[in-house]
Amino acid sequence: MNLHHIAYVCKNVKKKAKSFCEQFGFKIISGPVVDKYQGVKILFIQSDDGTKIELLEPYGKNSPVKKFLDKGGGLYHFCFEVENIEKTLKIITGNNKAFVVRPPAAAPAIGNKKAAFVVTAEKDIIEFVEK
Repeated sequence: MNLHHIAYVCKNVKKKAKSFCEQFGFKIISGPVVDKYQGVKILFIQSDDGTKIELLEPYGKNSPVKKFLDKGGGLYHFCFEVENIEKTLKIITGNNKAFVVRPPAAAPAIGNKKAAFVVTAEKDIIEFVEK
């Protein structure tokens, strides 16, 4: 399991990307892309060492990240890339202390791969994307 990206909720993905690029040397690698299913606008940036940040902006009235942004936004979830998503989910949810949300695919910005979000008992959100 490898870290794929860190997700960060903000008011405007283009402005936040510009800020990260100017301040920390990130580069825009994709987006912005609208994911209507997940109710977000997505823009990916990457540092020189390969660290990726997925910037998320609410899209539509029912965006799941809107309430999070209303509380200040910021760090939203971690995404890990795994070999076999079904096996990973079975192991993680085996203790019944987490539940899974399955979008039809990961964001178009990362290649429409198999993906799932796990929400832990502590309300942490972890995304898994299959290689």
